[in-house]
Amino acid sequence: MGSRTLRSLFVPLIGVVAAVVGSGLALQAVEAGLQAPVLEPPDFPSILRVEARNLTAITSDVEASVLFSTRLGPLLDLKDALAALTDQSPASKSAHGTASSDLTKAAVRLTADMAAWRLAAAVKEAANAEDITGLQTIQQEALPQQGWLLKGEERAFLRRTMTHSAVLTSIQSLQVQDSDQPVGYEEYATYLDRTYPRLIGPDSSWLAMAEREGPAGLRRRLMEFWERAPQSHIDRDKLAARYFHIKLRPVLVAHLAALAIRAEAEAEQRTREEWFRLRSWQDTLQEMKGLARLCGTWQWTVHNHKHHQEHKMVLSFLPPGVVSPDGPRPAKIVVLGDAVYLRWEYQGGYQEDSLLFTGGSQRLEGTFTNSAGAWGSITGKRTAACSP
Repeated sequence: MGSRTLRSLFVPLIGVVAAVVGSGLALQAVEAGLQAPVLEPPDFPSILRVEARNLTAITSDVEASVLFSTRLGPLLDLKDALAALTDQSPASKSAHGTASSDLTKAAVRLTADMAAWRLAAAVKEAANAEDITGLQTIQQEALPQQGWLLKGEERAFLRRTMTHSAVLTSIQSLQVQDSDQPVGYEEYATYLDRTYPRLIGPDSSWLAMAEREGPAGLRRRLMEFWERAPQSHIDRDKLAARYFHIKLRPVLVAHLAALAIRAEAEAEQRTREEWFRLRSWQDTLQEMKGLARLCGTWQWTVHNHKHHQEHKMVLSFLPPGVVSPDGPRPAKIVVLGDAVYLRWEYQGGYQEDSLLFTGGSQRLEGTFTNSAGAWGSITGKRTAACSP
């Protein structure tokens, strides 16, 4: 068979690898599908309590990066990531390049997610306790931070939580516990009950309107009655507060607690994912270096021992992070030192290659096997350097 270019990196004639002699136990573990040791996460709730004031004060990416470097990084046992962030030497910047930029962004995301987790948890606790005064305090403290924390499309549940909290704290409870019913309340309440009977459900319900229009929409609806029947002697705010306290507040408090729970869960998940990403940063960096070493164009010679055939082809391995524009890629590429593991998956089968760099990274030699039972040897020779 003549040579042919496979930019997609798909080689249907070769497959699963037996371990190359000398490739090391680490590569054999990858081929066997063994799990890496599970990283033990830190006690996030305790750290959130200790750093609550600092997390509340963050209003920008710069402040988040500073807090991570000075407080959160050590507490979260992210020594490798912290060392890389604080190493500003020219040699380090040249060596790590884009990876360092990604690391900084990940540190900022982790700090923001922890701030979101703390805020959602605080709102949840206040809502469960029906502590409106506490909610007002949380709302005021969070105002400087919300523009930064809620930018973009992220943290949708937290955004809804804070909007709902603002609605709930926008109406003052002015003596609504008094047993005496204010003058005009019965007519006022009857009008609102008849005009807007649904507390939850469709767009016209109180809950849907509150989420859509916020405090301004709530006040507009509560004051709507007097647009048709002006009464100067009526204490409008007192009637509105009574109706809000009796009819609306229980539903709004329950919904706020539910939103805060979801916002807290969302922030916790994102926090743990970012922590794991930062905790594994050195492994990620080594992986990027390995993929960069493999990048380039290779002349591939495959000898199939089962069928006693030899095939030649050209493979192009793309730079790290670049997606192949014209076809599938290996399902897995692992480079550990000089050992290279490739797994290919295609309809009806799979393939694995186990290879070793030789000749100053200009050659690859190893073995293959596939799901059809074929096995043999592979020799690769680099014919062109890596290109973007």
